[in-house]
Formats: sequence, C-alpha cells, structure tokens
Amino acid sequence: MAFTSTVTKVIWLGPGSRMSQGTWTNGASTDSGGVISTGLRYVRHASVECNSHIGTQQPKVTISAGNATILTSAGGTGTAPTGTWIAFGH
Repeated sequence: MAFTSTVTKVIWLGPGSRMSQGTWTNGASTDSGGVISTGLRYVRHASVECNSHIGTQQPKVTISAGNATILTSAGGTGTAPTGTWIAFGH
C-alpha cells in the first residue's frame, strides 16, 4: 500500500485565504512519507502531526505550490504511522 492523504475540510477565511485540513497514513510501517494534495492552489503554511506512535519523530514538511510533502520516520512496530495536517493559503 502507498502513502495516502485525505482532505476532510476546506474553510474560506476571507478574500484570498482558505484553510484546508485532513489526515494522512503511511501505507506500511516501512514507508517514510509522501505528498499531501491540500486542495489549495498555493500553500503559505502547513503543519503536520503524527498521531500514532509515541516516540515517533514528528514529520518534516516542505511546501511546493498547492502541495505539502512530508518526511516521516518509519513506524518500526509493524503498523504504519498516521496523522493529521492543516494548511493555510488560497
């Protein structure tokens, strides 16, 4: 299975500004991240959180146009890391 992400909500914040949020899941315990399609044309800020493994390093995030790419540590416990994300932009 591969890395997946889902947009759960997009909120209009005013002229030229929206917030998008959702969830992500690594496809396997050995996966180390992927690309989140935020549903925005341009991302100004993105924040990603790991919800699944206590002690797992928090994901690193880079922004490119309307996407956020995350790099996670592998789960190592036989289950894939999961988490949430939030992005601001337009």
